[in-house]
Amino acid sequence: MFNKILCAIDGTAITERILLYAMHFGRKEGAMVHIVHAYQLPENYVAQDGYEALVDAYRAVAKSVVEDARAFLEDVGLQVSGEAIEGPPAQVVLEEADRVGADLILVGHRNPKDVTEMLLGSVSQQILNQTRIPVLVIP
Repeated sequence: MFNKILCAIDGTAITERILLYAMHFGRKEGAMVHIVHAYQLPENYVAQDGYEALVDAYRAVAKSVVEDARAFLEDVGLQVSGEAIEGPPAQVVLEEADRVGADLILVGHRNPKDVTEMLLGSVSQQILNQTRIPVLVIP
């Protein structure tokens, strides 16, 4: 039923639960798992000295989040690919799902972190509103 599963992770504690679901579905369905970690750079520091070092650190952490997730899923015998991509999370996840031909999106859910997120909706809500493929939202 699912040949390619997109696993959207952010490196927080919920990532572990998402990876457990990815492991289960990947094994049960014999599916390829594509991990994506979307991150956004802090634009309010662009003019500050050391901004390039901050950008490098963000990119290194994002890459590490993906590599750790890949290693975990590869160790349990799954076929895995993954990328860290700069950009708005919901947009990145949706574009990657289209690009890789995902049959299922796994994404976490958390409570809104601020008023803007409460009014505009969480990343998981944005994904649910804009995709036509199944989405499993993991609390």
